[in-house]
Amino acid sequence: MASSSGERKWSILCYIPIFNIVTCVICAVHMANSKLCRFHARQGLVLFALWFATIILAIFPLLSLMLWVVVILLHVVGMMAAAAGKETKIPILGDLAMKIPEYHIFTLLTGKSPADLENKN
Repeated sequence: MASSSGERKWSILCYIPIFNIVTCVICAVHMANSKLCRFHARQGLVLFALWFATIILAIFPLLSLMLWVVVILLHVVGMMAAAAGKETKIPILGDLAMKIPEYHIFTLLTGKSPADLENKN
């Protein structure tokens, strides 16, 4: 199934470094019925956690710098996949991201199920 340009735009936003924690949450709530958006929101959250780890590892500057470069590259790979409308897993991190339940973020933030939204429309 082809994805809309809106879905692709929201998916790309999930990979903006540092701000992706906010965009992933907004995407998970605003585009809860989009499988593509949920997929990229989960991967974006895992990348944010990795980005945060680079900050913690700043006590080891060389290690932190190497991890930072890898994280930036993974953000770019994620953006390219989102722009193409594909659900391409980021190596290693993609499997970790897929362990996050699809609707967990939405339900946690709103207290509702995305199915509740579908029933109202």
